[in-house]
Amino acid sequence: MCAPDDDAGRLEGRDKLFPYDLADTTSVPTNGVDIVMIDTTPGTANPRVTLCSTVSEASGEDPAGSAWSVRRILMMELALPWAYNVLESKRAPAGLHDLLHEVYDTLDEPWGMIGMAPDPDYSIDGMTRIVDLQQGDHVASTYRRDTYLVPADEVVDYLRTLSFEPDHPRLAEVRLPDDQETREFFVCTHGAIDACCATFGYPMYKLMRAMANRAETPTRVWRCTHFGGHRFAATALETPAGRYWGHLKAERLATLVHRTNPARELRRHYRGWAALSQPMWQIAEAALLEAAGWSWTDATITAIDGEVTPDAGGMLTIAFRHPALGDGEADVEIAPAGSVQTMDQSKTGELRDAPQFATRIAGQRPPGCLGGTVTR
Repeated sequence: MCAPDDDAGRLEGRDKLFPYDLADTTSVPTNGVDIVMIDTTPGTANPRVTLCSTVSEASGEDPAGSAWSVRRILMMELALPWAYNVLESKRAPAGLHDLLHEVYDTLDEPWGMIGMAPDPDYSIDGMTRIVDLQQGDHVASTYRRDTYLVPADEVVDYLRTLSFEPDHPRLAEVRLPDDQETREFFVCTHGAIDACCATFGYPMYKLMRAMANRAETPTRVWRCTHFGGHRFAATALETPAGRYWGHLKAERLATLVHRTNPARELRRHYRGWAALSQPMWQIAEAALLEAAGWSWTDATITAIDGEVTPDAGGMLTIAFRHPALGDGEADVEIAPAGSVQTMDQSKTGELRDAPQFATRIAGQRPPGCLGGTVTR
């Protein structure tokens, strides 16, 4: 809902309400993926559009490095329907627009807000759920999650308190118990931002929502507003881990929700860790997840040293602490690997070159602490 605009790098931006132009995709290699188009010629309900997500997937674009990086994420239930600018939605609480602008103008901490649709099983009539996710003092770790249930007509007041007086005693009265173990997935279905999020996001949300009740670890699945990266739709944010996933497919959901298969099988669906502020750091961390598997998600990154540039590549040394593996370091080499054509927004139909990178685990200390080496 207060997601980033796309820059020339890795994050997707917000454009106007809905797409109207037809992209020339004849020069995009499809890699066996059908490029989906919606017929919306003048006079029909929707204009003819090439969906940016299918262009990105068909070209083989790697989503790693595209995670929206913030140290704090505030999430709140926000009733549908959502306008392009969710703060202008018909059912947005009065005063929310002014509060968010005040917070952005006042706080230095990188943070953002996402809206989530009330759910018939999770929500309570007359109350609004707020989820507050915060990073600690390390470079990157699992987010600390606090969940609050507040009267719907007081939600803006409570958001103000959370933003400016997070230790206020009134918050303790509405804070819910949280074991920090329950996994929550937030799937972007914000079709007013880009058609991809409705076309691909909503079906994946429905499948994941049905799977949640069968997960071994308690799991909730919500549909949510834009958080960047609609060219990677269907895209989801997993909390409290703070990891983003993209180009989700039905046949891969069991690996994500139930972790039935190795994490490496989702490498090309992994966008990155929200806790890491630099795209190159996110790309390096994706290599560590691929190498170490699901156990890596319990790691805390304590330091990152080295220099990497998109043009020349380089080496990063990542120090970490893990409850089972102990303390360790890994050297990750990143090298430019050409580019592919992608499309940032379905509306514009404009193609651009997206730099790609190859990674290699060049060293581990102690030896084998990640469970092996991976070259990609």
